[in-house]
Amino acid sequence: MSIRNKKLHTPLSNQGDLFDIPLMEGSLDVSLSFRAALSRVFSKCQDSRYQLAAKLSEYTKRNISKDSLDKYVSSNLDYALRAEDLPATIAVTGSLDHVQALLDPVGCSVVTPEDSRLLKLARLTQQRNHLSIEIARLENEIGITKR
Repeated sequence: MSIRNKKLHTPLSNQGDLFDIPLMEGSLDVSLSFRAALSRVFSKCQDSRYQLAAKLSEYTKRNISKDSLDKYVSSNLDYALRAEDLPATIAVTGSLDHVQALLDPVGCSVVTPEDSRLLKLARLTQQRNHLSIEIARLENEIGITKR
């Protein structure tokens, strides 16, 4: 059995524990905010909704019509975009705004590909600093002095 690191958030992530968020009834109902964000994403896109639907259909191998897209952004809760279609909406629109709308209520953020490299650098720098401190402590214990 493998041992998993249970600490998901480092001090650099600026994210608290998900369970520290005060939850009240309905506080995680993201339906209308997600639909509004998705509508804005579709509107900002240079493609028409017909073109968006065609591209989404191609990428997901499902028949998604312009009417379906209109229903997904409507206030009618009988219609909803499938979670499995989120990657295709990101690829087609080039936006993560609608995904961020899903994460906002739990205090999380989307990390863009550009930011991902910076975060990796920050984590490695932090690890290097911790190692330097540990090496200095051990050198001091053993009596090794740097010249």
